[in-house]
Amino acid sequence: MTNLDRVCAARTRALRIALAAAILAAVASVDPEPAPAAPAAASSGGPNGSNAAALLPAGALVELIDTDQREDHTDVTVQFSCSMNYMGNNPVSHGTSTRISLRLGADCGNALGTIPPEVPVIGGGGDLVTAARLDSIVPGEVSLELTWSRPLDFVIAPTGNGRGLRVRLLHTAEHRGSGVVLAPAEPESYAVNLESSQSPIPPSEVEDTARALATQAYVSETDIGGVHWYRLRVGPFAHRADAEAVLAAALPAHPQAWLALNDEQTDLTRVERAGAVSSASNLPLDPPLADSERAALYGQARRALEERRLTEAIDLLTRLVRQPEYPGRADAQELLGLARERAGQLAQAKAEYQAYLARYPDAAGAPRVRSRLQALEAASLEPRSLGSAKPVTEHWTIAGSAALGYQYGREQVVSAGTSTSTTAVNAALVYGDLLLRDHGTRYDFVGRADAGYTANFVHTSGGSQDRTTAAFVELTDRSLGLTGRAGRQTLANQAVVGLFDGLYVGYQVQPNLSVSAAGGYPAYTSYSSFSSSQQFATVSAEYGVLHQSLVFDGYLFDETELGLTDRRSIGVQARYSQPGRNLVALVDYDIYFQSLNAATLIGNFKASEYWVLGFDLDHRHSPLLEINNALIGQSTTDLKVLEQTLHGIDALKQAALDRTALTDTAVLSANRPFGERWQLMLDLAAVRLGATSASFGVPATPSTGTDRSVTVQLSGSSLAQSNDLHIFAVRGDQAPGERSVTLSWDARFALPGAWRLGPRFSVERLQDPALGGRQMLYLPEARADWTSRRAVFELIGGYQLERQVTLQQLTNQVGPAVSSTTDQRALYVSATFRWRF
Repeated sequence: MTNLDRVCAARTRALRIALAAAILAAVASVDPEPAPAAPAAASSGGPNGSNAAALLPAGALVELIDTDQREDHTDVTVQFSCSMNYMGNNPVSHGTSTRISLRLGADCGNALGTIPPEVPVIGGGGDLVTAARLDSIVPGEVSLELTWSRPLDFVIAPTGNGRGLRVRLLHTAEHRGSGVVLAPAEPESYAVNLESSQSPIPPSEVEDTARALATQAYVSETDIGGVHWYRLRVGPFAHRADAEAVLAAALPAHPQAWLALNDEQTDLTRVERAGAVSSASNLPLDPPLADSERAALYGQARRALEERRLTEAIDLLTRLVRQPEYPGRADAQELLGLARERAGQLAQAKAEYQAYLARYPDAAGAPRVRSRLQALEAASLEPRSLGSAKPVTEHWTIAGSAALGYQYGREQVVSAGTSTSTTAVNAALVYGDLLLRDHGTRYDFVGRADAGYTANFVHTSGGSQDRTTAAFVELTDRSLGLTGRAGRQTLANQAVVGLFDGLYVGYQVQPNLSVSAAGGYPAYTSYSSFSSSQQFATVSAEYGVLHQSLVFDGYLFDETELGLTDRRSIGVQARYSQPGRNLVALVDYDIYFQSLNAATLIGNFKASEYWVLGFDLDHRHSPLLEINNALIGQSTTDLKVLEQTLHGIDALKQAALDRTALTDTAVLSANRPFGERWQLMLDLAAVRLGATSASFGVPATPSTGTDRSVTVQLSGSSLAQSNDLHIFAVRGDQAPGERSVTLSWDARFALPGAWRLGPRFSVERLQDPALGGRQMLYLPEARADWTSRRAVFELIGGYQLERQVTLQQLTNQVGPAVSSTTDQRALYVSATFRWRF
């Protein structure tokens, strides 16, 4: 794709979605007349990554978030509109959410100001990734928070082009599989935490609490920073109002009580509640094993179940349920019923579920078990479809969402008594996604269409645009392990292309080995129309060992533009994931240019009882090394013309190398908890953008030098009210010739009903001799959101004041310099509503 293609992309017509004969067809056609380019985003939308001045609606930082659910894992692809340097994430590898810290790349434009919050749309129709939100707490950095529907293991790695992230959610197969009757999605679960202690809480105190508050009480256990905590709790409650009423009644006797939402690290079946008496087991008991042995057996059983070694899983789980009563036995009992159900032993599965309900009638998992038992006791007793709680006779399922958003921003510059105002942002966004599935006895069909329209009312900054994130059909033959997909899609299993129009084929050779191939036409952003100027083809393989704890990916990639080789590279990625340890290594080598394109090493590990340390070392070409980079700084936008001007392909390759700088990034991070409510996070970062050489009429660009920064964040919860959140941050940055210090506070409070309020304030002081003085940046902001199970409504309003004081020596005058003040003010508001079905 040429620069002209990226700057003046052809306008696509509205996406047509037709449901006929239970098959979804999504067709996108190209308008023959070019439309004005979209408002300039933080990048050019292509590999050249030219700078831009501001972030406008059509150029949000998060270009897309796409989910791809598979048998034993789910891949989440995040694509940004400019390059991002991964700095770390917290929690590291397990939890119901993770907060990913990112530093803006050089092609993201002016990073002095903070970035307006974003609520990206999540494509894929899956139930695992429930929410995404991007915030900027300190200038030059953003954090992307991803939320899952339940506690999950995960691993995170940046893509090879530096403009994306790949998140893999692990061990998700336990809720899927043919012949499995799945429970419906569980509602939010509230509990009231009364006391926390490092010593066991006596059962008598649990029973007294249950009687005093007229509800169920229990003791929950968790490990925080290597310290084992016992929590006295009451609940759980399905509705927040019920939990808040009990909290109010408990506060006089428990002034430190706070409201907890879905924060249990283990299933509640691991704990016993006051008054609950387990029935005696009729099974013969084996001699008790040590807790570590039981935990090892349970882990082996889960892995065997996920890998469909059902006979082995049943044997291991039977050994566990023959043990005398112990915390976690209920989990083993339920899992044994599930294993027998997957093995087709329906009568035995019913017996296991009945034993569970007799022994644990009030356990948190009891509704789930009752649902499965009722389904097995139904007259048909037919197996259930993959990923659905509906019978096989109802193969087809539809899921999706619709979103409507509006953004408005106005800027004002006041200097020497003169005021100038402009409308920077005035745009509306309509977006929708639709997912159609059919789970047959052998074949699975998926049809997806994710599309939207951005209406830009500021005509001076670009025109309105259509966007298409996904429009494809997919067919999987489970017996052969073969999957084919055609249309607009993301290539989630490689780090070379994000969005593209074309064909993907995957083959599961063995449970731990898969191969795939893909080809088509890159679409650098969802606003890109179909273009055949660039083509690519790639083959890859993925191999996992040690029960998928260690996974290797390898690929060969070839891309051409106008008949010229754009890039040809080989790449290897290795991911190692264990509780408390995470390591990702990525190497991409361009065999056409004979140059290392990118090398990344990321690690997170638990260094002691309290500290979790992380590091990110990255060396890459910026922008990504391609023959197209030769156009940077040239008057022509046509590679063929430039090749003739430079007299040959060798000169064109040299020009591309000369225009491409090297970037080195090093980040060290550390975090540790203090009790249950406080978390300390430290980040040390150094980034260096190298120089480019002068050649072929284009001048050299000097290196930016090394930019060093230190960020300290302290987060606390339940400080002013139950379940609130506060993040206090201090950031110091030193680059050649300038220094800055930023202080910020970010908070979230729960309001009556389903509302939350999030005030934020930050102030930055910048000393830059090149500006002749100093700059001060003030940013107050308020956010409010209303969330239900299927809908989200969010309001954001902020005001940014940048005051620049410069010193000037007037011509033909002596004496001290005269100071002048320039104020740049910006007001922005946005509203977003999203509904899932």
